[in-house]
Amino acid sequence: SKNPLIILVNAFILILIILLKNINIIHARSRAPAWSCWIACKLTGCMFVTTFHGFYSGYNNFLKNRYNKIMTYGEKTIVSTNFMKKHLIENYKLNPEKIIIIPRGVNTNNFKNINQKRIDILKKKYNIKSQKVITLPGRLTDWKGQKIFLKAIKILDKNNYKFLIIGSGSCKYKKELIDFIKKHDLNVIIDEKCKDIPALYQLSDIIVSASTNNETFGRVSVEAQAMNKPIIASNIGGSKETILNGRSGLLYKFDDPKELAKVLSKLMEMDNKTLDLMGEEGRKNVEKKFNVDQMCQTTFTEYLKLLK
Repeated sequence: SKNPLIILVNAFILILIILLKNINIIHARSRAPAWSCWIACKLTGCMFVTTFHGFYSGYNNFLKNRYNKIMTYGEKTIVSTNFMKKHLIENYKLNPEKIIIIPRGVNTNNFKNINQKRIDILKKKYNIKSQKVITLPGRLTDWKGQKIFLKAIKILDKNNYKFLIIGSGSCKYKKELIDFIKKHDLNVIIDEKCKDIPALYQLSDIIVSASTNNETFGRVSVEAQAMNKPIIASNIGGSKETILNGRSGLLYKFDDPKELAKVLSKLMEMDNKTLDLMGEEGRKNVEKKFNVDQMCQTTFTEYLKLLK
């Protein structure tokens, strides 16, 4: 809760836990809990660590900026990319020595050996027969780039492909997308209720992340690579660090549907062997840099450094 009284009550509950359990470190990942944790740590001498995982609005609002800044009060502040490190230095004037880069991880075991039955269920749901599939997963909101994706599809005019937009969000925004699809007679399906994302990736031939604002990390890009699938992503934010451009995927100018169409067309014209090799490079990239076990181990190692 953002209620100041509840934040204070939570802080004293945390103090009791710290003292009873002999806690050495508290790690906060969100602002309201971070305030409770910081107060508790100040009063007990416990070490305070934060993970700054996203952007917050309110840089020009003194109170909002003060509220946000709690995420920089840790002995160490963890970020997932160099891009986020730069963001904290420039916007919060945080000492670079206090920032630790630990890339987010995915459970690579979830993205392999997908049962064919799971894939067949989605094929039936989306009426996919022999068509190739290009998928854009992501929340239905303007900055995730669904409109850019649709404009690129309109330029492509490829009838032998099935295009999927997967994600839930604003009803008004969804209606805008549906109206565009109907107006231009595009072979696109919007599904807000796909629960088997690994099977969705396996079903797809190409995955797209079309964000028009900076992704702090870009989970879609990493999950696609974990599933051995080529990824196309906008050339901003964390995607520039998670994708091996030209090897595991391709980057394009983030707000340009014409360039997205050009890059999509380039991948569409590649033979299956080339696409498979690109997918293999992506899987190696994730196993090396973005494995969840590695993320946890690195975080634990940083805890041990603090204790020393």
